[in-house]
Amino acid sequence: MAKSRKRNKISKKNYPLIIAAAILLVSLLVLVVVISYQPSSEPAEPETPVQPEPVPEPQPKPEPEPQVQPQPAPETAPAPKPEAKAEKPKKRIYIILDDAGHNTKQLKPFLEFPGPLSIAVIPRLAYSKEAAELIYKSGKTVMLHQPMQPLGKADPGAGAIYVTMSDDEVRKTLNDNLDSVPHVVGFNNHMGSAATSDERVMDVVLKVAKKRNLFFVDSFTHAGTVCAKVAKKNGMRIAKRNIFLDNDKSKEKIMEAFNSGKAIADKNGYAVMIGHVWSDNLASTMIELYPEFIEEGYCFESVADFFELEDDSKE
Repeated sequence: MAKSRKRNKISKKNYPLIIAAAILLVSLLVLVVVISYQPSSEPAEPETPVQPEPVPEPQPKPEPEPQVQPQPAPETAPAPKPEAKAEKPKKRIYIILDDAGHNTKQLKPFLEFPGPLSIAVIPRLAYSKEAAELIYKSGKTVMLHQPMQPLGKADPGAGAIYVTMSDDEVRKTLNDNLDSVPHVVGFNNHMGSAATSDERVMDVVLKVAKKRNLFFVDSFTHAGTVCAKVAKKNGMRIAKRNIFLDNDKSKEKIMEAFNSGKAIADKNGYAVMIGHVWSDNLASTMIELYPEFIEEGYCFESVADFFELEDDSKE
């Protein structure tokens, strides 16, 4: 009995130590648990790299930018198409009106024509210079209507070139006439069936034209003309009349002549038509027919434009 009491007394004395040891043991266990739990928190770091990987996926945002670039492309692509449609029609109409310079009354109705025209002024007449100024101011093309010797006895007028003239006389006469009419860019022959059939005379004439950078149109008053032959020898290009519009001055015949000109333009791509300022019905008929010509695909041009084209047409 005495020993059991002593044991109880000793255990009571050591109880705080046991409790402290237990607490220490528990603390160690908790510490071990905490330490062992920390590795599980480390995976949080690898989890974050997994999240940035989807973040680059928003990079498709640049995709709308390339979509904007293709859109302008179709808008600019059609632009060249209208330019192709804007090409000049192949059926070109060149109208030359001869014999201006006698007065201005006969000339003025032709200046109202809505399309391009070329008007040839006879030199050394009372109204030659005034007519040339009116033509130029109206936007039409000024030509010299050079008088030349015909085969018959008709008088070609002042400043004419004759086959009996020397080369120097032909050259001086033509240069004087060209200098007397302002704004001239080319010339054709007034009458001249004899002169245009003479190779020597036409050689001098065309060399003057070439030297002065002027064009020449053969009025084709005679089938024996040598103008084209001489022009080729001199390395020049000339134009030649296809139709006289007013051999008969009636409106009906003028319209028939225009239809003949259209047929030539349909075949060759162009037609050179010559009329005269003294023709009573010509100006009104031209103005009346103009919309019809345009609607049918014909294009009125100054004869000067003919020489800007490539030499691919039939002459």
